[in-house]
Amino acid sequence: MPMGAYQGFPATIVGITSHGSGDSVYTVKVIYAEADSTRTRISPLALQRLYAVREPGARFGFKLAGTLPRLTSHWERRSKGRMTFWYAPGQRSNNDRISRSTRFVDSVAKLFGVDAPRHLDVYVTADIDEAERALGLDFFPRAGPGRGGAALPFNIVLAGDPALGEAYLHEFVHAVLGAAFPSNNGLFNEGVATWLGGSEGRTTRQLYAQLRQYQELNPALTIADLLRGGSHDVDARAWTDAHRATGALVAETIYRKEGIRGLRAFALLERDPDTLVASLPALLGLAASDPAALDRWWWNEARRVSQSH
Repeated sequence: MPMGAYQGFPATIVGITSHGSGDSVYTVKVIYAEADSTRTRISPLALQRLYAVREPGARFGFKLAGTLPRLTSHWERRSKGRMTFWYAPGQRSNNDRISRSTRFVDSVAKLFGVDAPRHLDVYVTADIDEAERALGLDFFPRAGPGRGGAALPFNIVLAGDPALGEAYLHEFVHAVLGAAFPSNNGLFNEGVATWLGGSEGRTTRQLYAQLRQYQELNPALTIADLLRGGSHDVDARAWTDAHRATGALVAETIYRKEGIRGLRAFALLERDPDTLVASLPALLGLAASDPAALDRWWWNEARRVSQSH
């Protein structure tokens, strides 16, 4: 599967058709869906295309193949260093962004003391839907508001925002650290990527200012509230931005105090909000005996960085 979000959902083959003349390649369409207990109400989650390619010696005479190599074989491509950029029809290369991205990937790996991926394939498209269609996903709901890029297994990065083009730095952080610096802690994963690479074209400093606005709109909010899902008075986009900015603020502060060793400890924390709230004060240098210290730090630090930039 090119995207892991729907693993575990029942898969049903809904069609097999010839891909062209001859009988060597067939298009296989698969729907992933869940049903209620009566199996009368079905909620589809994704519709995927695969290819069945004839191969002598295979168990049933065919093997399944993904769509990406076949559908992008005619796309323009540019390579520099460890990166190859693939351009959907209508997209144009930008040398400055290419150079910036290659330097950025190497700098992130150097900062964390890890090996950069040996190679990255970056697919530059008009939007994320076009990138996912190239992956064979004809239907797939958004994983979150404003999602324009993704770092996938096998060193693939989707760059579905023409305003950023090749320089989708946030996703390159995920691509570098995903295997070399693993964490199941979303506050760390999104926080570090936002600290180093911004988010959806906005700089980290801009997101800090938005975090401060979020706090002012929700004066009783605690960091625990945010980690548990935020306030019902704001939309999902505002919560996502505040969550990413909070993670970036935590990551930046820990790095200033403890360097990469501190960030590694942050990465190893469990994603459970109660665990994070209990563990973060020590990493941030706050008094563990004061239950309000973390919230004071969060509010004061957001105010400080929003006023200093």
